[in-house]
Amino acid sequence: TCTHQGCAVKDVVDNVITCPCHNSTFDAATGSPTGGPATQPLPTREISVAGDSITLA
Repeated sequence: TCTHQGCAVKDVVDNVITCPCHNSTFDAATGSPTGGPATQPLPTREISVAGDSITLA
């Protein structure tokens, strides 16, 4: 969720995650905010990759 006001974020384009509520942007690799009103990074989540499948661990 976005660290600005808790909106769900899910879309990644060109390694950038954009919040649909207030257009905060985050670096997909690090979660660091790169624009908009958010000032805190996104929380990290562990994932596992098996073939073509990506799963939250």
